[in-house]
Amino acid sequence: MLGAKTLARAKINLFLSVGPRREDGYHEIRSVMQALELSDELYFRRTDGSRGRITLRCSDENLPDGGENLVWKAVDTFASETGVMDEGGLEVFINKRIPIGSGLAGGSADAAAALLAMNHIWELEMPLAEIERIAALVGSDVPFCLHGGTAVVTGRGERVEPLESLPSFQVVIASPGEQASTAEVYRRFDSVAAESGLPGEKELEQAFSALLEGLKKGDFEAISANLHNSLESATIAGDRLELFKSTALEAGASAALMTGSGPAVFALARTLEEAAEVAWELEKIAPVTIITGFADRGAQIAG
Repeated sequence: MLGAKTLARAKINLFLSVGPRREDGYHEIRSVMQALELSDELYFRRTDGSRGRITLRCSDENLPDGGENLVWKAVDTFASETGVMDEGGLEVFINKRIPIGSGLAGGSADAAAALLAMNHIWELEMPLAEIERIAALVGSDVPFCLHGGTAVVTGRGERVEPLESLPSFQVVIASPGEQASTAEVYRRFDSVAAESGLPGEKELEQAFSALLEGLKKGDFEAISANLHNSLESATIAGDRLELFKSTALEAGASAALMTGSGPAVFALARTLEEAAEVAWELEKIAPVTIITGFADRGAQIAG
């Protein structure tokens, strides 16, 4: 097997509660993540290594092409854990469609796709559980991006409990077109929490339980009514976040929320017609506007 094409699906957080910083520097989270049809395409090809052990190119010049790229880290980690690539190399091309640094886990999705591609190219037939173990070494959102669908995610993001897949509700993504540093958002969150305290556990537990019940029933209204993201209080988007959310709601969205560490906002709509109306209004004020839908799977070998 000399090459592979993969799809790397984005995600949103229907629910994200963040606890205090742990001793290891990470925060304990509890999240409901949902995969989207929005995806990057990645192409992999084994080489003789004459042009380098790992060669990474991308359609977006803003994406780093060295060791700071999560795909590079995924390839390097997989090679170290399995012993492949002791000789030869790997070329990777990323056709970038997921906005960079937006809270949609584009880098983590690409890394998950890279792990699947390497298992496929070298014909290792590793069980998913072993790939998940390696994924957790690469990054916090990478294990979920392997699974996709709908899942409860805990720990620092490495524990994934899949739920029943939801209907493909429509999602409108609005991004201010700038990147947010996840580390900086969490630092801001720590500062806000130190000044005003964390959200009440009782209220969060009620919203989380109501959301899970809505997910079990596929109840769009119950899902929309119980979204939460603790990191909104630390967003760098400021007034634009509120403008995107209010615009989406006024245009007919059932709910709107920042995803992950932002600054992208997602809006939920039941039908494609409703989503188109929301996108029409958001496009007037947001540099990046995308209509997509829920997906029942994550990273995927596509050819």
